[in-house]
Amino acid sequence: MEVKDVVETGEEHEQELYSQRSKLLRFRDGEWKERGTGEAKLLKHKDTGKIRFLLRQEKTMKIVANFVVEQAPYCQLMPNAGSAKCWVWSCLDRAD
Repeated sequence: MEVKDVVETGEEHEQELYSQRSKLLRFRDGEWKERGTGEAKLLKHKDTGKIRFLLRQEKTMKIVANFVVEQAPYCQLMPNAGSAKCWVWSCLDRAD
């Protein structure tokens, strides 16, 4: 078996526009469920210019969110009512 010196993450051809430690929750079946905590990133592909939102769990590095950021109505990011720290992200979820 061959051991690699460098592991590719898929982010090599992207520019990091924004990064912040965040907790991701999903509203499902009438309640909020935690998906994970880690670095939330907005990444811009150097060739296509497409922007995506990526969040990996801190400990396992498992991807818990990977969405292409598009125009409404397919994707909407807005402040949560009553909180300056919380944002609401609405998009089509294809995780399950």
